[in-house]
Amino acid sequence: MSSAAVQPPPPVPPPPPPSAAASAGKGLHSKLYNGMIGAADKFVPAKLRPLWMHPAGPKTIFFWAPVFKWGLVAAGLSDLARPADSISVSGCAALAATGIIWSRYSLVIIPKNYSLFAVNLFVGITQVVQLARAYNYHQGQEKLKKEQVLPAAQN
Repeated sequence: MSSAAVQPPPPVPPPPPPSAAASAGKGLHSKLYNGMIGAADKFVPAKLRPLWMHPAGPKTIFFWAPVFKWGLVAAGLSDLARPADSISVSGCAALAATGIIWSRYSLVIIPKNYSLFAVNLFVGITQVVQLARAYNYHQGQEKLKKEQVLPAAQN
């Protein structure tokens, strides 16, 4: 038998603290993003610290994706000024369905992402309004055709 001492296993490193971690990637973009977040960390006031450190806060994509998605809401609202005959029914239907589905999903995931819920709710609502405008336009066009056919048939 050998009298060699048994070596204890190496210590396990402690897990990272549970907070809104910056990007874990190794690429240039991740390093740039982590540098910007690290620099901004120093200037966040104590009152905004809970929002800053939230799992769906500004340090994560769960914050920035909904922020940029508000562009779809702005586009939908600006489309309200367009004539109803130029509305893409299939495009509006797809955006409305996406908005409604993702609104539900944003309340099911953990952490609940109320920012994602709000933006998707507004995307869905603006597109449903556009679909209603298209429907009313097409109904009006059919009514005009019927009115034009009736006087011609009566003569």
